[in-house]
Amino acid sequence: MQLNKLDLNLLLIFDALMRTRSVTLAGERVGLSQSATSNSLQRLREAFGDKLFVRTPTGMQPTGLALEIADEVGEALDRLRQAIERSRVFDPAQARRTFRILLSDIAQQAHLPTFVALLRREAPHVDLAGVSLPVREAKEAMASGELDLAVGFLPDLGADFHRQSLFVEHWVCVISREHPTIGEAMTPEQYLSAAHVSYRPAASIHASLDQLLETQFAGQGVRRRVALSVSYSSGLAATLALSDLVLTAPYGPARSMIHSQPLRIVPLPFQLPTIDLNMQWHDRMHHDPGNRWFRQRFAANYCDSRQ
Repeated sequence: MQLNKLDLNLLLIFDALMRTRSVTLAGERVGLSQSATSNSLQRLREAFGDKLFVRTPTGMQPTGLALEIADEVGEALDRLRQAIERSRVFDPAQARRTFRILLSDIAQQAHLPTFVALLRREAPHVDLAGVSLPVREAKEAMASGELDLAVGFLPDLGADFHRQSLFVEHWVCVISREHPTIGEAMTPEQYLSAAHVSYRPAASIHASLDQLLETQFAGQGVRRRVALSVSYSSGLAATLALSDLVLTAPYGPARSMIHSQPLRIVPLPFQLPTIDLNMQWHDRMHHDPGNRWFRQRFAANYCDSRQ
């Protein structure tokens, strides 16, 4: 096959099929009907002399040749996009685009209202989709272009990712305003004898946060009795307000909780390392003008909401 005889638009179809494993979804990604996408797939098969994608009960699965060339095709398209995007200006007032962001449910409660208000003012045609994923899946989604930005207490995601620190948080305890045994301060003995809450969502960046807390405690020989484990933050503040339970959390989320229920914050009676609230994005989106505008506005909005 000679490159000058191949319609390069077909490579967009190929890349979309690799990412979605669906003719319908691939067509939606590139703006074609299902029949037009099917015709393009047939042209791809003829050009490469290979079926490339085979229909199975789990979707359109790539052949060996498709897997062999997938990375090179994807990287070539990324370089082409970057070359075009460097000369393109993003106009938020006119842009029509959907940005996908990974946020915990607590961060969504605390920061999404003001950020959405900002978007509606500055970019009325821009849509926002919040997702919840474990860190490993978030990395894959950003690498494939399915996710624009991840925000949270994230570890360093690797050499292919860019990182911006938003705020350094310290650990505190959240308890009922009428807690029966703990006053303005808490002793280590009170902490160890208390009944604790473990907030660990099944598929969220905050799952790793609770794991980090346990690891740090283990290093100091601290063992908590977890009387309640929850996967959702809904109802958590009310549960704390009506009980003698103790929640250990970063200060930012803790501050958000005390505004909605009769709760108070007391210092953690142990010294633990601070944690970095940061946002990260993949290198493939680093030079994208829209992504750059999006992450700059989110960071500015976050800092404003902290004041």
